[in-house]
Amino acid sequence: MASILALDTSSDYCSVALFYEGRLDEIKKQAPRQHTELLLPMVDELLARNGLLLNDLDAIAFGRGPGSFTGLRICFATVQGLAFGANLPVIAVSTLQAMALAACQQFNIVNGVVAPMLDARMGQVYWGLYEANDLSSELTADSLNYPLDCVDLLKEQASLIAVGPGWHYAEFGEQGLVKPSQEGALIEPWAGQIAQLASNIEVQHWQDVRAVQPVYLRDEVSWVKRQRIRQQP
Repeated sequence: MASILALDTSSDYCSVALFYEGRLDEIKKQAPRQHTELLLPMVDELLARNGLLLNDLDAIAFGRGPGSFTGLRICFATVQGLAFGANLPVIAVSTLQAMALAACQQFNIVNGVVAPMLDARMGQVYWGLYEANDLSSELTADSLNYPLDCVDLLKEQASLIAVGPGWHYAEFGEQGLVKPSQEGALIEPWAGQIAQLASNIEVQHWQDVRAVQPVYLRDEVSWVKRQRIRQQP
């Protein structure tokens, strides 16, 4: 059974997880704007308490996005360094798929359509649709939309389970869609679920880190920020 280290900093959480000998060990902290300082020490702590070195692993998995532009860059840069240093392949996992798995595990969901959603800012959301009984394939590609642009497709789902903080927009309630429970709204991408999903991906689908990029869906976010900085006196 493969030994997989997983990392994610696509949201306010900084999380690392280790899937080793069929067991899952995870460290996660809700720490906005502290990902750079926390991520590598958390990796070191996790490996040390399991008696492992980086070279003992078979692969590194990471949350490929969508999510925070800066968070995705921090995570991927760290994964690049670790993978290059230990000559390890990488496994890119959708952050929304990880949220869907977290919801199914936390609420014992076995049927229905899970709709994970993250706030993309600028009045938009990152979202996707996953069958609870088969999370390995998405019903829709992970997408970036304004809330009203995805309402019709969401309404078509006979048994919709809403999860994640992106559901806070008023448009969803105004259109008669059921928002997440208080607990469901707190679900975000975590490395534990990323590690579990990665463990089910066959070795032939692991990749060289040089062939992988994060999935931003909206690359211009960083450009807008740079433009604002340039315009400041």
